[in-house]
Amino acid sequence: MKIKFLFILIPFLAISQSKPFYKRTTTAYEISKKDTINKKIHTTYLDSLKKIITTEDNILNAISDSKSKRGLTHSVIEVDTDRLFISVDIDKKGDTIGKLVYVYDEKKNRIENYQVLKGDTLNQQKRVYNEFGKCTKLYNKEKNTNKYYLCTESEYDSKGNITENKEYDKTGRLIRFDKYDNVYKRNEFITTISTHTHSNVFLREIKIIKKGNKTYTYFYSNHIGHNYGIKIRIVAGGMSIQKDDDDGNMKELKIFDAYKNLIAYVKDTEIRLKPSQK
Repeated sequence: MKIKFLFILIPFLAISQSKPFYKRTTTAYEISKKDTINKKIHTTYLDSLKKIITTEDNILNAISDSKSKRGLTHSVIEVDTDRLFISVDIDKKGDTIGKLVYVYDEKKNRIENYQVLKGDTLNQQKRVYNEFGKCTKLYNKEKNTNKYYLCTESEYDSKGNITENKEYDKTGRLIRFDKYDNVYKRNEFITTISTHTHSNVFLREIKIIKKGNKTYTYFYSNHIGHNYGIKIRIVAGGMSIQKDDDDGNMKELKIFDAYKNLIAYVKDTEIRLKPSQK
């Protein structure tokens, strides 16, 4: 299964007047045979309301693992309101090389987003939501045109959890179909995701069990991706354990292979800055 990492970041913030009150550090380790083979550290500064002011070693660059953006050193939040969010990417020379823009509706649903990289607009998308604030349709803009095509279509159960997800190419052809078998128990939520791409046979991909602030994910196929600046290897028979805080933010993530060896570790810490550090 293609693992998608979404990171998932809105009065105007005058950056020169915003003072950091908190420092959040995300440290990621890629591990092989008990040795750390890659380590990345990402630092974010937040104001007194825990809104992002600036980010060093921009996390969006780490997610994409883009070689074209390796000069990127940090990002600054230029606008942060209920209807608009703009993050500016700045290189080592202090030049603006990119922007990330989110547009929200009156219910604070993100209805549009796009990226600007060195003057080119990339990844322009629009979303449609149901009355419960769940995204039901995602449209991608075709490059060099004003046309959008339906990319993703989703359905949900009465509790607001996804039950089906379909992906289409720009010709309207179905290229992926995910089904979610959701089970609700007193103290846990279980979902099993099965997928088909080029046939009508659904193959089990992952199983997720949520208990309190911990999420256990079991993998049934092999995949490789990038997140937090490191390579993430998903191995059939392996699993991950994620621990969140009370607000649902990730605090710790461990990924294991089929032999229960730790192959990736991510830790998120947050401290309140002393007056001398602000």
